[in-house]
Amino acid sequence: MKCLNTKCNANEIEKDDNFCYLCGHWTAKGYTFMKEKQNYDIIQKGNVAKQNSHLVILVCLLSLLFGILTLVFLSGRQDLFRVVSYIKKQAFSHLYGYQTTLINTNTQYSNIRVQNYDEAISLIKNDFSVQNYNCFNSYNVQFIENTIEKDYDIPAISFCDMSIEESEKIKQVIDKMYHLFPNIKGALTNITITNTEKKSEYIARFQPMYQFVNVDKDINNYNRVNKTQILLNSYYFLNKNMLTKNIEEVTGENWYVKDATWESTIAHEMGHYISFLTLLKKYSLEEITFVTKDNYKLIDAIVNEFNEGTYSKELVLEALNNYQNKYQVQIDEENFANSISLYAGFKNQKNEIVYDETIAEAIHDYYLHEDAICPASKEIIEILKTRL
Repeated sequence: MKCLNTKCNANEIEKDDNFCYLCGHWTAKGYTFMKEKQNYDIIQKGNVAKQNSHLVILVCLLSLLFGILTLVFLSGRQDLFRVVSYIKKQAFSHLYGYQTTLINTNTQYSNIRVQNYDEAISLIKNDFSVQNYNCFNSYNVQFIENTIEKDYDIPAISFCDMSIEESEKIKQVIDKMYHLFPNIKGALTNITITNTEKKSEYIARFQPMYQFVNVDKDINNYNRVNKTQILLNSYYFLNKNMLTKNIEEVTGENWYVKDATWESTIAHEMGHYISFLTLLKKYSLEEITFVTKDNYKLIDAIVNEFNEGTYSKELVLEALNNYQNKYQVQIDEENFANSISLYAGFKNQKNEIVYDETIAEAIHDYYLHEDAICPASKEIIEILKTRL
């Protein structure tokens, strides 16, 4: 027996088949069977009815899903964006093999009229608040962020998807740093989780100046806005498998000062901030956030001086001189720095000590050990405190 559907190429089928098994077309027998009234009950109560029932259920479910998405969209597009963000976050996690953040710390704006410092701060706050839908942190993490912002006059804290436990540990570092150095409020604009180009590029990083608003615009027409920020690498701070490791497994033994942890490296970065702040005070500036045609040359000169390391070198050599006079010993710069940690004696490609790392590690030492810090760290801390 052959199929009656010419498109099926008249395939051979069984003589008792009601349908062709290849194309689904009725056979002559099947057509006769469907038209006989005595078979109506079989059709309605059998497999055909069940398939129709499944189709109805599927249609209802799709309608319900469409209705929910419509309500979400009408009630607030941000909720819909959060769904999209969640999907992206899971996709990136599978793609990279570790948790990343969707917070963008590289945003820059142009052609914005900024009239004063308060407007500049408002723009920085808004830059992170409009990205909140990308974060799935708990109320407790948000409370920690808000507390740090309020207590230390930092416009924006964004830990995003960081755990409550890790957020609390970082808060404890910040609390202690502001206790040890109570005069450092006002110049730091944000502490933010971020992604790096290379996953292990850094653990945390201090940026004295990130041009945020009106980049490359004529300063005579557009005031600028800078961020002075500390960035936290998502590869370390969002991934438990990294945080449960001893930091020396990644950095090597004695790289940081004794007893260093993932969180205490933020004290090191705040050390860079404190060093930079003493440089600002040298030139009678409180911050570099709001840039005008009257102050931009001075700000650029200060940042260049900081980046070139001349100010840091002068401070460390002063500390070294004080150390030699106090202890009546002769010691070179390299041994002086290495007595703090290997990172404190780190050298650049020109084989020169990066003195700002020496200062940051001295502050790191002070954070961890307070009165039990090494003598070299103590000399550096005493100078910093007089300059604050």
